[in-house]
This record gives sequence, structure tokens and C-alpha cells, in this order.
Amino acid sequence: MQKDIKKLLGLQYVLVDSWEISDQEIIVKIRSPRTSCMCTHCTNTTRRIHQYKSRNILHTVWQDRKVILHLKVRRFYCNLCKKAFTEYIPGLDRRRTTDNFRNILIKEISGKSLSHVRQTNAISVSSLYSVLRENHEKFKEIDWEKQGEKFVLGIDEHSYRGHDLVLTATNITKKKLLMIGRDDTLKTLTEFLQKADQKRISEVCIDMKMGYRNVIERELPKVKITVDKFHVIAYANKNLDEVRSILVTKNHGFKARRLLFKGKEKLNEKEKTRLDNLFKKFERFPSLYQAYFIKEKLRDFYRLKNKSEARKKFNLLLIYCENSQSRYMKNFGKTLFRWKENILNYFDNYSTNAFTEGVHTKIKMIKRMSFGFRNIDNYIAKVTLAFIPLFMLIQHTIC
Repeated sequence: MQKDIKKLLGLQYVLVDSWEISDQEIIVKIRSPRTSCMCTHCTNTTRRIHQYKSRNILHTVWQDRKVILHLKVRRFYCNLCKKAFTEYIPGLDRRRTTDNFRNILIKEISGKSLSHVRQTNAISVSSLYSVLRENHEKFKEIDWEKQGEKFVLGIDEHSYRGHDLVLTATNITKKKLLMIGRDDTLKTLTEFLQKADQKRISEVCIDMKMGYRNVIERELPKVKITVDKFHVIAYANKNLDEVRSILVTKNHGFKARRLLFKGKEKLNEKEKTRLDNLFKKFERFPSLYQAYFIKEKLRDFYRLKNKSEARKKFNLLLIYCENSQSRYMKNFGKTLFRWKENILNYFDNYSTNAFTEGVHTKIKMIKRMSFGFRNIDNYIAKVTLAFIPLFMLIQHTIC
């Protein structure tokens, strides 16, 4: 029976003396099987016992019962160096939890909120955060050899708390999260790129942030920089909405904003009629139609399959923006001109930051589930853990 208990609880390095089962917990009394111990000071082997101590260690949870190990620890006395020392038992150190229990916590934290894990396992907040940060250290360093010979790097930022933004770096080719920065400053991006294996990065996908482009051009001079197409279209929609907010009020009987943002090919006949009536109503103010026209031309531009043809269409877009009567679309055209080559680089490999945006969506879910974070280090550790595959966590726990 003792052998079965040892196999069930994974206690292969100790002897099980007895066990007690109650409604809330299972207490298993264990001790070391060795009769002698090597001195930690002089490596001499001794059998002389100096003192006995006992302590309780949380090992696991089985059928809603805590499994607590009542460990009997011996302190040996070395006759050679005249010093006392405590014996070492694999998997059991001075902490109040075993390696097995901390591994169980890590697997639960990866898919559940910290508060839920804390309440379920009845452990303190400090213990839970220490386990989280300890595990984060195992995966903190990026294994660049596993990122592929050549991959596309995605750079973007997301909200950590309110207006506090942090940097996100992803491997778009392998669909892996590489790094969550402490902030979104250019210094953080520079430090990340300097530590990266630059020979493996073939392309960098970013939004239209001039500071990021300058840093990447300085640190990765031979790497192609591509502007994410979704950010360009979103910027066009933003300018269209600025024009709409000035001209169209809420008293027009239908939601003009939804119609203007919706793709032309997705409109039904009723919606097309409403949109035509809207443009007729504002014939005296052609800037609304011009903004909508430029937005649709931009969407058609990204459907092209040839870069030389895309360059011609892009030049027409610049002319449309320049001839627009809206200052918003004129400024939009100036922005497109500044990012011309980076936007056209999309047609080389059709790389986008879609995976990075998907990472941000999952991060938002983690923040809602956890009701936010106060400490940036705990936030980075929790988010990083959620993107580590389960088989890698199990592999580390076995090691």
C-alpha cells in the first residue's frame, strides 16, 4: 500500500510512514530513506544525527482535498569539521510547497485568473506571484534558433493599463509571441533589436509610427520594413469619420457611420440606396463622398497582386487626396506619401500584423479575466505564460 501511495503522489525519493484522510486534507508522514549524509561543508560522510525537525509542505490537491506532507527532517553533525547541517531531499526545499505543487499552479495560471487559482488552492498572493515570476525566468530568454532561418518580425504596442502602453514583438512566420516590453519607448525597442539574432529577421511589419521606423532602419539597415495594411485602412476610416462627424448629425434617420465604413461590395440594395441618398443630400459638400471614394480605392488597392500595378494605383491615390476639399484627406495623402515605399513593400510577401493583433485580443481577454494588473512584472509574466504551449510547460516541470 505504501508503494501505491508513493506512485500516486510521486514520492519516489522518500519513505512513507503513515497517512491520515479527513474531509479537507490528506496528511502523509514521510522521511528520508538514507541512514547517512554528506557534509555540505567538507563533503565528509557522517551518520551522527544532531537534531530532528518536522514541517508541513503542501504537495497537491486530490479530490478537493489538500495533500500535505508531514516531513521529518534530520540535522546531521560532521565529526570532521564539527558543524551541523540539514539533509537534502530532492524536490523538497525550505519552501512550504513542493516542486510538484508549484508545477500544478503554473498549469492552472496559464489558463485561469490569478484570483481563481489563489482561492481554489488556498495559497497567499505573495506565494502565487513568486511562483509566477520564478516560472517566467525559465522562458525569459528567447531561443532564436527555434524562430526559423528567416522570419517576419511584428512590432506593435498595446494598452497595459489605461494610457500606459507596452511594446509587443511577435514572430509572424511561426506565430509566436517573442516579447512584452515594460513600455513602448524607442529605448525598449532598441534594446530588443540589439539582443535579437538580426540575421534571421527578413522583414519587420509595423504601424505608421515614425520613431519605430527610424530605430529599425538604424539597428536593421538591410531589413525590409512593411506597414501593416490594416493600420493604413483604419487610418483612412478615421479620416472619413472625421469628415462625417462634421457634416452628418444623428438626426438623419439611419446610421451613416456604419454604411460609410462598410465595404462597398458588402452593401445590399437597400443600403446602397441609403448611401446614395446621403451623398445627394450633401452634394454641396463633396468632401464626404471624396473621403468615402478614397477609402474604397485604398481597399481596392490592397486587392492587387502586382507591385508595379500597385505603384500606379498608389500614385492615383495620392492625386485623389491632394485634390480633395477636406483637410483631413489632404493630410492623409501626405502621410501616405511619407510611407510610400513601406506601404508598397506589402506586395512583396503580403505580410501583415494580423497575428500580432490576435495576440492583443487574447491579452485583452486575460486582463478582463484578471480584473487588471498593478505590477508590470506580474503582468508580463502572466501574459507570457498564457502563450507558452502546454507541452512546453509539462516538459519544464518534468525537468
